[in-house]
Amino acid sequence: MKVLFIFEDQNFSSFFVYDLIGGSNGLLRISPEITFQKWTLGELYRQVPIETFLSYFSAAFSIEVKKYFVLKKEDFLQGVKTAGLEADGKMPIVSNKAFFALKTNQQFKKGEQRLTLAEIDAYISYQIDQDGRIDVFERQEDIIRLMKRKTVRPRLSVITNNYGTVKEYTDSNLNLKDLLKLGSGYLAKGNARMNKVDVPTAGSFTLSGDFPYQLETIDWKKNTLKLRSKLV
Repeated sequence: MKVLFIFEDQNFSSFFVYDLIGGSNGLLRISPEITFQKWTLGELYRQVPIETFLSYFSAAFSIEVKKYFVLKKEDFLQGVKTAGLEADGKMPIVSNKAFFALKTNQQFKKGEQRLTLAEIDAYISYQIDQDGRIDVFERQEDIIRLMKRKTVRPRLSVITNNYGTVKEYTDSNLNLKDLLKLGSGYLAKGNARMNKVDVPTAGSFTLSGDFPYQLETIDWKKNTLKLRSKLV
């Protein structure tokens, strides 16, 4: 089963494709700045209904994705505010690198630190870092998994009992059977090793101007997941 998980943030939503077929636990992490003729992927997502977007997405990358799960960043941050912050109003996290966050013009250090809600927002907002890497995918996953550990145990009974709540706070076409499959795959193995592929992959793209950067060109021959040539 392939599921498109969209971490929705206007034109800069992040797109993750979880491949749980045969327990492979593969993950594609796709930039919203990839251009489809006149639209970026993030812009196209906002222009059409989700079912149409799935069709375009599947055709563009030559993969069949029929299932989707959308989590708005604003709703996720509300969840962090409600259940993720400690008594001092901060969440302890561990950053794998030092980087400069554009949203708050703030320098984050590498290692353990405690973040306010506004800092968490900046920490997980999409950007290309000063070193030219798209490491925000890793930061988004880390915070989502941290919230999962704080609020949900990866037991199938939890998913079954809270199916209505999940449907209320997300946009999804996953039925209970799909969620159980996702729970026995990604949720149950969320901390296990996964085959992660970034699109575009490091070394396959160029950037425009100085920081803050934008994607300029992509050499699709260097990418595992390729955009159909007529759309480039």
